[in-house]
Amino acid sequence: MTRRPGLTLMLAALVAAAAVADDDPLVTDRPDFTESAVTVTRGRTQIEAGYTFSEIGDFEEHAVGELLVRIGWTEIVEIRLGLNSWVQDDGPGVDISGAEDLSLGCKIRLSDPLPPGSRLPQVAVLLATTLPSGSNEFGSSNPQPSTTLALSWDVSERTSIGSNVGYARLGETGDRYGELSASVSLGRELGDRLGGYIELYALARQEGHGDEQYVNAGFTWALSDDTQLDFRAGAGLDADSADFFVGAGAAWRF
Repeated sequence: MTRRPGLTLMLAALVAAAAVADDDPLVTDRPDFTESAVTVTRGRTQIEAGYTFSEIGDFEEHAVGELLVRIGWTEIVEIRLGLNSWVQDDGPGVDISGAEDLSLGCKIRLSDPLPPGSRLPQVAVLLATTLPSGSNEFGSSNPQPSTTLALSWDVSERTSIGSNVGYARLGETGDRYGELSASVSLGRELGDRLGGYIELYALARQEGHGDEQYVNAGFTWALSDDTQLDFRAGAGLDADSADFFVGAGAAWRF
C-alpha cells in the first residue's frame, strides 16, 4: 500500500485545529449592552438573535430579531453583519412597525487573553456603520458610523469584568449629533453551564437629543459548547430612558 505522509500530516493538522476551536468557550455579545473583547475563532461563524419588550410611559415596543452574524476572518479579526430587528410600537394614537437599518462592521482584537487576576485587560476595537435600508419609521437615510473600545478582565476563574467606551455619529443631514456611550458589566459563572451578570450603561447625546441610563441583569445557559440561551431584564434610571425592558435570545456557533 502506498503511503501518503503529506496527506496524513494535513489531516492530523485539521483534526488538531478543530479540537482547539472546539475547546474555545462560546463568548457572545448578548444579552448585555457591553460588547466583549473576544473575536470569533477563524473559520467559524456565530449567529446571535433575540427579542426585547420595552415600556416607555404609555408606549410599548416589541423588537424581534436583534440578529447579528459574526464571522471569524483571521485570528484577530471578525466580520459583523447586523440584520437587526423588526420593531412594533404601540401607544395612544400610535401603531407603527418597520425594519431597522442593516449594519456592517468588524471587531479587531488588539491583545490576547491574560491569566486570571492580571491587572491588564484584553482589548478590542469595534468599527461599524448602519446602511440605509430600513423603513422610514425606524431607519435613516444616512449611514450612522460608530466605534467602540472593548476591555475585559478575568478577575478569577469564575468572575470577569467588561467595559466599553464608544462614540457614534447619528441623525440626518443638517441634524447630525454625537452620542457617547459607556458601560461596565460584572459577569459570574454560576455553574457548569449557567452564567449571570449585572451591568450599568449610559448614553449621552449632543444637541439636546437626550441622555439615557440603565441598570441591566441577566442569565446565560449553555445547552452545548456551541449553543446558548439567554434572558435579561433592565430598567431606566432617568426620565429619558425606557421604564423597563425584558428580553430573551440565543446564540449558535458552527
